[in-house]
Amino acid sequence: MKKLLPLYINRLSPCYSRDHLGNHGCYARNDIPRFLHLTALGRFDEAFYVLKETNPFSSGCGRFCDHPCETACNRTKFDQPVDIKALERFVSDAGYEKGLNPVMTGEPKDKKIAIVGSGPAGLSSAYFLARCGYRVEVFEKHEVAGGLLTEGIPAYRYPREVFEKELAFIKETGVTIHTCANINKESFKDLAGNYDAVIVATGAHKPGELGIEGEQLEGVENGIAFLKKVNLGQLDKLGIKKGEKIGVIGGGYTAMDVVRCAVRLGAEPTMVYRRTSAEMTAHHGEVEETKQEGVKFKFLRSPLKIEKADDALRLTVQKMKLGPVDESGRSKPVAVYGETETYHFDRIVLAIGDKPDLFFVGEKFTVDFPRMICRDLSEDAQSKIFITGDAAMGATDNTGMVVRVVGLAQDTVKSVREYLGETVETDKDRKTAFYNTLNIKYFEKSGRLIEETLPIEKRIGNFEEIVKTVDADLAQLMAGRCFNCGICIQCDWCWHYSDGSLIKLDREWTPEKDAFYYEFLTEKVSDATFKSVEACPRAALSISSAGSSAENLREEQYITKNELEGRN
Repeated sequence: MKKLLPLYINRLSPCYSRDHLGNHGCYARNDIPRFLHLTALGRFDEAFYVLKETNPFSSGCGRFCDHPCETACNRTKFDQPVDIKALERFVSDAGYEKGLNPVMTGEPKDKKIAIVGSGPAGLSSAYFLARCGYRVEVFEKHEVAGGLLTEGIPAYRYPREVFEKELAFIKETGVTIHTCANINKESFKDLAGNYDAVIVATGAHKPGELGIEGEQLEGVENGIAFLKKVNLGQLDKLGIKKGEKIGVIGGGYTAMDVVRCAVRLGAEPTMVYRRTSAEMTAHHGEVEETKQEGVKFKFLRSPLKIEKADDALRLTVQKMKLGPVDESGRSKPVAVYGETETYHFDRIVLAIGDKPDLFFVGEKFTVDFPRMICRDLSEDAQSKIFITGDAAMGATDNTGMVVRVVGLAQDTVKSVREYLGETVETDKDRKTAFYNTLNIKYFEKSGRLIEETLPIEKRIGNFEEIVKTVDADLAQLMAGRCFNCGICIQCDWCWHYSDGSLIKLDREWTPEKDAFYYEFLTEKVSDATFKSVEACPRAALSISSAGSSAENLREEQYITKNELEGRN
């Protein structure tokens, strides 16, 4: 029988991996327990750098993200989830405020990489590659960089000055951005010929179509085009009149941004959605807040046709009801036979999901993420082409979710680096510290913070940011609510139970994944040591068999009396 050994083996936390139901936590894989522990310790600079390992847009995601991390948070089952989003925002803002510079992780390399598109996927890819030492150039067809970040997300959710700080941080890694650089079929071939790798990251901006009568009428427009005019200050082109009735068709991120912008510009928007608020991709809290701002909702209504009616547009909708769950995991809307309604609007905005427009790569191509096979290129050039972000995934319910494309950029960058000859180190397989593996008796119940927000009545007529960043004292206090699932934070409970079989090391806590702060005294390992494993509140201790893959940890974490005396 193999001998069993207690060991410190840190686990993943559901908030940045997956919960027990398989739901995604943070798509960007932010190491949440570690950045929160550093925040709780008041070591904000280090917390900032933990976030910047995985997300160049942490200040942005601390504002506009749907925070699936909080849904997956183990604390949800205990009382209320940790305020991960608000704390990410505080730490990131504090880092920029202090002028912290990016950390390079690799020596300069002679390989150069072209990236088509400067949206969140393109800029994330550029950031990760440049940190590794690659020469990265980004080609953006518009006058300003940012794509969805500057054209799609309104300033009340992501102030432009915050984006400019995140962009400057990315540029500090050495990334070069060429604006007004429209890539066509010929210039794409040039990129493939002149660069060592090319990443297509153009997002999904081609307007989706309903396929109903009247969607081409004057007065019917696309949601992204609407937002672009708002966000780039082209309100004269938009021409919204006070009290204008706007029908917005859709229930995703774009639809939500359109109605909230419209109400700020004095219009009277109504969202028309074929499901209910429970099935919307927008966070439930945002839906409720939007209602308070004055937006009306028509749920379970599916558009049938749009017609001219004097100076207005008449929208006819089919009444719907919810049916069985479909492939998206949501209840499928089913028509209620014979029941229709009509509404009159001055303008109708279609926000029904946009698609990638990849015409420039040639007539024949296949996406096999993160690879893109472009048949019109030479065989040698074909091997250089990669794809990422919404351009790779097409129109889905998550299109436009920034944190998701940051994670996709990590995957694409790993493949590019391997293609260019690097051996990319990946983390070992780790178990997940699910709620049932924790010792919750050590924790006390407490509530979430209440964020200061701009009063509803002050939101009309301006795009001032709604939510205020918390201060340092509150951030430190609320970060302490984190269970720090799966990691050792030197709480000493194992040591108290160990009956002398554990030695406390005089080490400052660090965010290194395999750092340990206690050693097992070999001769003293006993039943009490195994009780230490059970006593760990965070499931940071495990029991492994001698000779297992964790054997190297045993060599590091176990010490004999003689070795200890020699050390002293």
